[in-house]
Amino acid sequence: MKIPIIKPYLGEKEERAVIEVLRSGWLVQGRKVQEFETLFAQLQGAKYAFAVNSATSGLHLALIAVGIKEGDEVIVPAFSFPATANVVLMVKAKPVFVDIDLSTYNIDVNRIEPVINSNTRAIIPVHLFGLPADMDPIMELAHKYGLKVIEDAACAHMSEYKGCKVGTIGDVGVFSFHPRKPITTGEGGIVTTNDPKIAEDIKIRRNHGETISDIEREYRPLLYPDFDRLGFNYRMTDIQAAIGVEQLKKLPWIVNKRRELANRYTERLMEHPFLVPPVEPPNYFHNYQSYVVLIKPDSPYSQDEVTLKLQERGIMVRKGTYSLPHVKLYRSLYGFTEKDFPNSFYAEHHTLTLPLYPTMTTEEQEYVIDTLYELFK
Repeated sequence: MKIPIIKPYLGEKEERAVIEVLRSGWLVQGRKVQEFETLFAQLQGAKYAFAVNSATSGLHLALIAVGIKEGDEVIVPAFSFPATANVVLMVKAKPVFVDIDLSTYNIDVNRIEPVINSNTRAIIPVHLFGLPADMDPIMELAHKYGLKVIEDAACAHMSEYKGCKVGTIGDVGVFSFHPRKPITTGEGGIVTTNDPKIAEDIKIRRNHGETISDIEREYRPLLYPDFDRLGFNYRMTDIQAAIGVEQLKKLPWIVNKRRELANRYTERLMEHPFLVPPVEPPNYFHNYQSYVVLIKPDSPYSQDEVTLKLQERGIMVRKGTYSLPHVKLYRSLYGFTEKDFPNSFYAEHHTLTLPLYPTMTTEEQEYVIDTLYELFK
C-alpha cells in the first residue's frame, strides 16, 4: 500500500472553471479574483481580502502596510517555515525569535514580553499546522506596547480562537493556498484585514503600485493609473482564482473530514508508548492542516529512522517544520547554537507529520496506525 502525505482534493468542477477562464480571454487578475476574494472574506469573517501569488508575498505586503522599516524588530516564533522570518529581512528589519510551547508548537506567549524593546514594532504569531496561537495575551502585549500584529495563518483556513476566525484578530492575516494546505490554487495566498487603510495599501502594492485596476480601465481606454508608491507583481491570476472559488465551496467539508480523521488518529495513538498526539485546547478549533506527532525522548528510533522505516512500508511522512534559528541563514546572521531555543530545536528533530487528506480511507489510516505500533514493538 502506498500512502502519500497529502492529496489535494480537486475534480471536474475545478477543471471546468479553469477552461471557462481560458476561453474568456481574461487570464490575469480580474473578476474571478474579485469573486474569490469576496467569498473568502465572507467565509473568514473579514471586511477585506486580497488575493496574491503566495502567502510569502502577502506577509511582505502586510509588513510594509503596517509600516515596518529598516532597523525595526519583529517578533516571530522560532518554529515555523522560513518565510515567516525571511519576509522580515525583506523589509530590512530584524526577526527576533521566541521559543515555542512544545505542547502546541506555537509561540510561547510567556516568553514574548522579555524580548520587547524600543525597536520592537510587530509580532507575527503563526497558527502552526492549523492550531491557533494563544491570541489574547499576544493582543494584550500589542496594545500595551503599541505593536502591530500580523497573523501568519498560512495553514489555518477556518480555524478559530475562542469563537473568532483567525486572520481577523490582529491587524492583518495571511493565508496560503499551496497544495499542502486545506485548499489549493496551485500556488497562491490571500491577505485579510478589517483596517481600510491597510487594505488600500495592500490592494495597490500587489499590482505594481497602480492606483487604478485593470477591471476599472477595461472599457475606458483613456483612463490610466498613476503610481504613487513602490509596488510589486504579487497578483493572483484568474486561472488560479477559478480553482480557488470551487475549492472554497468544498472547504467546510474538507475541514470537517480532516478533523474526523485527526480525531481517529488521536484516539488510536493516545496509548502509543513513544508518540505524543497533537492537542486541541478548549475553545480552539483546529483544522488539522497537518497532523503532527512528537517522538518521545526515550524512543528507540530517531526521527530519520522512523521516517525511513515508514517509507519502506509505503507511508510518506515529514518532519513538522523548521527551527529557524538553526537553519544556515540565521545561524550565520546571528550565531545561534543548538542550546538556543531548545523547544524549537527539539521539535524540528522529533516531530512527524502523518498522512492526512480528505479522501483517506479507513483502511489506509488503519494501516498507518498499525504500522506505527508495529515499528515500536
